[in-house]
Amino acid sequence: MQTLPLWPVLMYDFQWAEHDRYQSDLRRVCYEQQATQRTSGVAPDAKRGLYESGFDFVTIEDPAVEAFSHWAKNCFFQAAAAANARYWPKGMNVSVEIHESWCHITQDGGYHDMHVHPNSSWSAIYYVDIGDTDVTTKNGVNRFYNPNNSMYLDAGTAWVTANTSIDMSAEAGMMVVFPSWVRHSAVQYRGDRDRIVIAANCRIQPANMSSVALNI
Repeated sequence: MQTLPLWPVLMYDFQWAEHDRYQSDLRRVCYEQQATQRTSGVAPDAKRGLYESGFDFVTIEDPAVEAFSHWAKNCFFQAAAAANARYWPKGMNVSVEIHESWCHITQDGGYHDMHVHPNSSWSAIYYVDIGDTDVTTKNGVNRFYNPNNSMYLDAGTAWVTANTSIDMSAEAGMMVVFPSWVRHSAVQYRGDRDRIVIAANCRIQPANMSSVALNI
């Protein structure tokens, strides 16, 4: 018998070597955005107890943000190149456009209901400060949901129903990159310290469609 690994859901995690250098500045920029009281205005009923900035975070003129943006684009490229290694022609140039990016500052009791990120191919969550997040107690974790749906439950579907979701074990400086269509949520957070993340969505096109090109 041969196992056929069909329709995988590919996700990747990266650790930023420069996190310690830029963490305090990124935290500062997030709080500066919160002080402006400018928000995305997107799906306000899906979230509570958190601040969500406008969707242009990586365009902020700040050395820490610029460094993060450059690194994040490279991570998006690496993830997409790995996932598409069998499908991209050798030597193809592609462009990575981070067309949406924002920060979340989650306080005690805050959460974000299950959702997806439309009009994008890959999305990312970067942990600036995990606060009191704890995967063992499921406190403030990002939960990702299995897109496979059997539509019927019996002993033969246990391999699906036993793995309906996964709680991400996060650490400061880590970024998880995932397909934008994967449903996910931020489980209710309890803690004395703020939980701060930066999220982003990207589009990847042939290089002649954008000024930011990478070569595989």
